[in-house]
Amino acid sequence: MVEESSAAVPEAPVVVQPPNAGKPIVVALIGLPGAGKSVVAAALADQLRLRRVCRDAIRHAMFPKCTYSFAEKRAAFRGLLLALEINCLLGESSVIDGVTFSRRRDLVRVDAAIRRFSFMPVPIYLQCPPDVARARIAADIASNRHLARDRTPEVVTEVLTRFDPPPPNALVIDASLPAAEVCRQAVAAVAEIRGAAVRSSPA
Repeated sequence: MVEESSAAVPEAPVVVQPPNAGKPIVVALIGLPGAGKSVVAAALADQLRLRRVCRDAIRHAMFPKCTYSFAEKRAAFRGLLLALEINCLLGESSVIDGVTFSRRRDLVRVDAAIRRFSFMPVPIYLQCPPDVARARIAADIASNRHLARDRTPEVVTEVLTRFDPPPPNALVIDASLPAAEVCRQAVAAVAEIRGAAVRSSPA
């Protein structure tokens, strides 16, 4: 079971927001493997200056010879929660990548970690047909594009069997659309919630 706090974080933190940062938020991207969470996370990090916190990257750093066991995944999730707390302490908004959030209780743990810093959770559900998700994973495997080596088309079915409905307040985006359009919708929605300007991409 994941413990929700760390002794390294003060009980009464003083959070200083960077100037013109907008409302402090943490975006949780919900969706099947292959839904496009990493692509959207990269767009939010680039265009809205959010800090990307990726469980896959944390797990890879913690366990270079990872066997993708449940224990390793949960340890990496604990690391993710701590990273979120530190970002909040520094006044930096974040976007979470590398987690399907198929279990609602993981979203509850994120909420518990950030709310005492007065950061707003922003859940976004990337709704993707399973066949589309499987095809994207197969393409990623063929081009060696993803860090997690346990990510196969079959994992989509496994995740579906335990996928809780997203929370009622989640923003729903059709993830079967072209990636550029999915990113555009996500960036526009988060920018509006946050009240911050979108950084223009270089021409």
